Amino acid sequence: MKRSDLTTTEVLVAVHTHQFRAFEHLTETYPSKVVCAAFERDIRSDLLECGVSLVRPWLAPAGEQQVRAEGRR
Repeated sequence: MKRSDLTTTEVLVAVHTHQFRAFEHLTETYPSKVVCAAFERDIRSDLLECGVSLVRPWLAPAGEQQVRAEGRR
C-alpha cells in the first residue's frame, strides 16, 4: 500500500469525524506509515495542522472549507 491509496478527502473526513482519534480509525484500514505520510502531505498542503504530535492533527481553515465543499458537514 502507498500514500496515494489514502486520499486527501478520506483523511479530512476522518479528522472531521473522529477528531484526535482519526489516526486510530485510519490505521484499522491502512498501515501507520501510510497514514503518517498522508497526514504530512495534507499538512504541507495547509489542509491540516498539528502540534507536537503528527498523529493528532486537526483541520486547518482550508481543510474545513474543503470538507464543507465535499458536502460532508
